[in-house]
Amino acid sequence: MKTPTDTVAVRDHAGVNRDQLPATVMLPRWRSVFDIDASTRMIGLDPQAALVVGDLAPPLAELVDELRSPVAPEDFAARAAARGVPAETAYTLLHALRDAGELVDGAAAARMTAHRAAAAVLVRGTGPLTVGVVIGLCAAGIGAVHVEARGTVAGADLGTGLGDADHGRPRLEAIADAAARTVPEARVSRPPRLLVPDLVVLADEYPDPVVCADLVVGGIAHLPVRLRDGVGVVGPLVLPGRTACLECLELQRSACEPSWPRVAAQLAGRRGTADPASVPATVGLSVAQAVAAVDGTAGSTPPPGALEASLEIDAAAGTIVRRPWQPVPGCRCGAADLPRTDGRSRATIEG
Repeated sequence: MKTPTDTVAVRDHAGVNRDQLPATVMLPRWRSVFDIDASTRMIGLDPQAALVVGDLAPPLAELVDELRSPVAPEDFAARAAARGVPAETAYTLLHALRDAGELVDGAAAARMTAHRAAAAVLVRGTGPLTVGVVIGLCAAGIGAVHVEARGTVAGADLGTGLGDADHGRPRLEAIADAAARTVPEARVSRPPRLLVPDLVVLADEYPDPVVCADLVVGGIAHLPVRLRDGVGVVGPLVLPGRTACLECLELQRSACEPSWPRVAAQLAGRRGTADPASVPATVGLSVAQAVAAVDGTAGSTPPPGALEASLEIDAAAGTIVRRPWQPVPGCRCGAADLPRTDGRSRATIEG
């Protein structure tokens, strides 16, 4: 582990580099801060990435704790000065943390929160993954989560937010109540007629090719999530016209297995199964990929792992296998024909 002085030169006393800091700064989300002694803090727990910040004046060490919330650099420096620490020393610390990758743009985090709050995601499905994904999206701050869920709650739906008391209730009503129990401010409803969601999650059942074709024609991003032979399968995230669509996958499977179209016909509307531990594991991965897809439309985050690939999670083995997929020439989605003339991946997410 490194200290800032290992990697960052001390700024001059005039503070000429102050303008290089964002308007507000903070530690990365989820990063823990630990008190080693009066003048030392450890940021993070990862043995490969944790950072020890030492040789600080005790008042400045205490200010490191406050970087878990956004603060303007000049306000941080003013707090330091009020505690007897030169403002230039405070700026030196901020630059050191930034250069070590432990200081981020606080305003960017606020923009991402606002972006999620303005987003709309539609979840289609009838099973435990549907329930868990809806609740997870609400907990992640997605502003409007719409659900298409037929029928009534069955025993196989329980375990990811629904309980025995929900058995036999209309699925949509039970899912909305479960989300409200977990996230009181959640907005869960059936989709309005003219909804154009930021993302559609196709959960539980094998994806309906007619629905998928309509999503491609409509240019709507979609993410299939299901169980298959005891493992969870998340993705690929389809960006119509830019990445392999689900018909591309069917064409590739048919090219390898001539009998596949007959098998695929038997999968229509069928839900896969897995052991009880695999279901919540798949839910967690599905929510993470769906939220990453929504965040990606803001253009400020790395693309999700399910972009141009499916992720196969085996909870018992403790593995996630990433299976890449490429567009198929001649597929109606046209993604294989998209030129790459700007040096970017065909799959670059754009808002």
